[in-house]
Amino acid sequence: MSKIYLLTGGTGFLGSLLSIELIKRGDKVIFFGRSKNGESFQKRIENKLKSIEPDISLKNTEIIEVDLHKENLGLSDDFIKQFSGKIDAIWHLAANLSFRKKDKEEIFATNINGLKNILNLTSRIKTTVYYMGTAYVHGQRPGVIFEDELIKPNCFNNPYEESKFESEKIIKEWGAKKENKFIIFRPSIFIDVNLKALTFFGYYVVVYALYKMRQNVKKEQMRIFFPFFYSKIAFLNLMPIDIAIKWMLKISSNSKALGRTFHIANPLPFSMKEITIQTFNALNIKIPVFGVPKWFIKLCFSFLYYISFIIKSIRGFAKKLYYYKYYMTEYNTYDMKNTKEIIGQDIVNQFNFPPDFIQNIAKEFIKKLDNKNK
Repeated sequence: MSKIYLLTGGTGFLGSLLSIELIKRGDKVIFFGRSKNGESFQKRIENKLKSIEPDISLKNTEIIEVDLHKENLGLSDDFIKQFSGKIDAIWHLAANLSFRKKDKEEIFATNINGLKNILNLTSRIKTTVYYMGTAYVHGQRPGVIFEDELIKPNCFNNPYEESKFESEKIIKEWGAKKENKFIIFRPSIFIDVNLKALTFFGYYVVVYALYKMRQNVKKEQMRIFFPFFYSKIAFLNLMPIDIAIKWMLKISSNSKALGRTFHIANPLPFSMKEITIQTFNALNIKIPVFGVPKWFIKLCFSFLYYISFIIKSIRGFAKKLYYYKYYMTEYNTYDMKNTKEIIGQDIVNQFNFPPDFIQNIAKEFIKKLDNKNK
């Protein structure tokens, strides 16, 4: 039986791919969003979805301009009343993904205040909210991270993590009232095997920074004699987005999931060694790589960051390493008890990838960038 969903963040990496899957299932998707850079929200949605699936039919969709920062999203009371009791759930995916401290005010305005307005709307129209958080709400807290806990760390790596932590607190307080229903998803770092939707977040941030640096060298192969160091004990939790969407749709359709939190993470994360080597190979960069203790890497990343103010060609790459140094030097294990309960205990078999999987992911991204530049 088809359902009717409200969805925010439809022009994003996850939002565009998830909404296409919902449309293909026969569900109606009502997109909430805003105009940007002189382009209407309707045009933004149409262009995004058509760029991924040129033949996708948008007949069973509705596109509505809203403002997440305004009470009731800027919609009139009469307009909101038409949704009451008719919406199966709200997929709230919209977020400010910036890591920069100078963007903290904007990040909090979107990720926290925007969420409050969504929850108010959810209560008014008597539906359920599916909230997209992040696995990294733990900040710099070591060890195993459990789905059923939300513990504030001594330090967050960036304002994005902090905003998502505060958002989870708000949802759980809101959900304490019996009539309020929610599901929290905590994804790790999304990747896409075929990169249907071009994105510049997560793993792709570092690949893009390397790509920009690589463009300064016209030779077919770039050779760097200064070594690059990786943490021998670190892993990066890269989660294929097609598997993530399949999991989230299955979880959201199960009534036992209500009021709970689910890690959408890779049970077999990739080591920093294989990620480092395969990413450089994809860019045809020849550089010696060595595994060293994490304190030494942090020192190197900081050194690179400061000398990048002198050496312009490495500035973009050095800044990205500095922003992402925690994820590249530390590693947390994500408990998936709730996820396994609904998806099935044997989820490991879904992650049987070829040895050059990361290299192919990076190559596909580079190919998309080359085509875009042309």
